[in-house]
Amino acid sequence: MPALDGIRAVAVFIVIFNHAGLPCPGGLGVLVFFVLSGFLITWLLLKEFDRYSHVSLKHFYMRRSLRIFPAFYAYAAFAISIELLLKKTHIVWTQVLCSLFYVNNYYQALYGDPNAMLAHTWSLAVEEQFYLLWPATFLFLQRKGFDLAKSLAGAIAFVWTYRLVLVFVVHAQHRYIYQAFDTRADSLMSGCLLAILLHQGRCVRLFDWICRRQTRAIAVLSAIVISVVIQFRFGPIYGDSLGLAINSVLVAAFIAQMIAWRDAAVGHWLNWRWISYLGVLSYSLYLYQQIAVHPAQRIAAKLPGIVRLPTMVVVILFFALASYYVVERPALHLKARFSDLPPHEPEADEISDPEPGLQNP
Repeated sequence: MPALDGIRAVAVFIVIFNHAGLPCPGGLGVLVFFVLSGFLITWLLLKEFDRYSHVSLKHFYMRRSLRIFPAFYAYAAFAISIELLLKKTHIVWTQVLCSLFYVNNYYQALYGDPNAMLAHTWSLAVEEQFYLLWPATFLFLQRKGFDLAKSLAGAIAFVWTYRLVLVFVVHAQHRYIYQAFDTRADSLMSGCLLAILLHQGRCVRLFDWICRRQTRAIAVLSAIVISVVIQFRFGPIYGDSLGLAINSVLVAAFIAQMIAWRDAAVGHWLNWRWISYLGVLSYSLYLYQQIAVHPAQRIAAKLPGIVRLPTMVVVILFFALASYYVVERPALHLKARFSDLPPHEPEADEISDPEPGLQNP
C-alpha cells in the first residue's frame, strides 16, 4: 500500500527529528509504527486464511525472521563494536543481552534507559513480542469460531482499563507504561482491529462518515496534533492514562482515511515515489538513526544553520542505504522459500494494493 509506506516515512522522520533535539513527538512516531504493524500483519493473515483456510505459523515466523533479524543483528554487531572502541566501560551488558533477545522493553521499563546505542530497541522488542503472540492467537480464534473484531475490541478495552489502574492505583512509573508490551499492546491491536473491520466490511456507516470528505482527514490529523500538545502540556499524567488510547484510535482512523483518499489531494503526496522509498527504508532508518544522529550533528555543527538538518539526514540515509542494500534486500529474497503464497502472488512486505473495504470517493 503506497500510502502506508508514506505514513511509515513520516513516522520514522518524526523519531529522527526528535532524537536530533527538534520539538517533534517521537513517541507518536513509534505509536504510528505499532498501529501500522498491527494493520499490515493482520491484513496478510486474513488474506492467507481466506485463500487456504489456514495460516502456516512456521512460514510466518520464518518470513518475519528473515525480514527483521539480519538487519537488526548486523546493526547490533556494528553498535556493540563502536561501543567497545569508544567507551567500553559504559556498556551495560545486561541491556545488550536483553536487546539481542528482544526483551529490552522490559529491561528498560524496570531499570531505566541507559541511553546507549541499543536503547531504541525497546520498540522492536514490543513488535517482536506481538509477532510471536498474535498469529497463533489469530489462528486459534479463527478455528474456534470467535468473532475476531469483538475479541480484539474487548482486549483493547481491557488494556485501557489495566493501564488506568497502573497509572492511578498502582502509580507505575512512566517508563513502564511507555515501554512494556502489556501496556502498549492496544496500539498494535487497534491496527489489527482496523484490518479486520475493513476486511469484513463492518462498521460501513462509521467508515463512510470518517472518509466521506477530505476535510475529515485534516480534522483527524488536527486532533492528533491537539492530543500531542496536551501531552506536552500535562506530561505522562495525560499521555499514560488517555493519550496512548486516544492517539491509537486517531492514527487508525487516519490510516483508513489515507487508504480511502490515496489518489486525492489530501493523501496523494504520501504516494510520491521518494516518500514511498523512504518508507521502504524506514526499518534501516530507524535502526541507524540511533547511532548516526550524534555524528551527523557533529559533522554539521560547523555548517550554516540552514544546511545542518539536511546534512544530518544525508548521513543517516547513508547508513540506512548501506543496511538496506547490503543486508535487508538479500535476506528478503529468501522469504519466498517460506511462503504459502503461489509464486505469482505478492510477498508479505511487497503488497502493492490489497484494496481494503474502503473505496475511492
